[in-house]
Amino acid sequence: MIDETIQIRDMQPEDEYFVSTCSHVSESEEADACGKRRCVLFRSLRADGARLKVALLEGEHAGFAYGLPIDVASWGPLGTNLMAIPCLYVLRTAAGRGIGTKLLESIEADARSAGFNGVTIAAYRDIPGAEWFMPAAYFEQLEYQVVDERGREVLLWKPFHDSAEPPRFLQPDYTYEPVPGRVAVDLFWNGFCPTSAIEAQRVREVAGEYGDRVILREYEAEDRDTLLRYQIPRAIYVNGQEIGWGYEAPKEGIREAIDRALGGDG
Repeated sequence: MIDETIQIRDMQPEDEYFVSTCSHVSESEEADACGKRRCVLFRSLRADGARLKVALLEGEHAGFAYGLPIDVASWGPLGTNLMAIPCLYVLRTAAGRGIGTKLLESIEADARSAGFNGVTIAAYRDIPGAEWFMPAAYFEQLEYQVVDERGREVLLWKPFHDSAEPPRFLQPDYTYEPVPGRVAVDLFWNGFCPTSAIEAQRVREVAGEYGDRVILREYEAEDRDTLLRYQIPRAIYVNGQEIGWGYEAPKEGIREAIDRALGGDG
């Protein structure tokens, strides 16, 4: 029996605010500003064949999912003629209704009709405090096959044809290049992930506070040559030392890392 209270549709203009802010509606000016930038990116990705799906429950926003041709997926993985699903999200208040499954089925159907050889997902196991985010076990229940595992990361796929080639993880390739007399901040970021996009703006603002004592080098993963060269969609290095919090890097944490690199007199 079809649950007529659930509707899955391609993202409409009235859905953009909900999707672009990752459901953080009216939460902060920072999230709103990031959402506006993501909407611009969404339009570009749609032109490249992306599918942006929205779920409505009784007419209200309940979740969303993205399907990106793998050769424009700034979050990875790498592969040939596959559709990547970097994020599937359902509001906790709407959980248990099969909405996530319906979103996936919609993207899979679009991928088949567009001639892709399969769908791939980068998921996770046992992330403390964020077990709800892209849990590998959930996708395994939906007949996605594990291709590879790396720490908590799990790469899965659902091939449509025997000729399909499995995807592969990005392989980070970073070497610190010092700048005499200055602290070097290497920022790897992508505009697709709001967490990455928000922290990138924070890094720019904090680095700017130090004037010419700090040099900021940016590597944007939406630039395909940059992604393929470094294979890092999100990271912050201060004088070659990676810093990170999982969530958006806090400004005070960025300052502390720079101050340490300056010898404590920042």
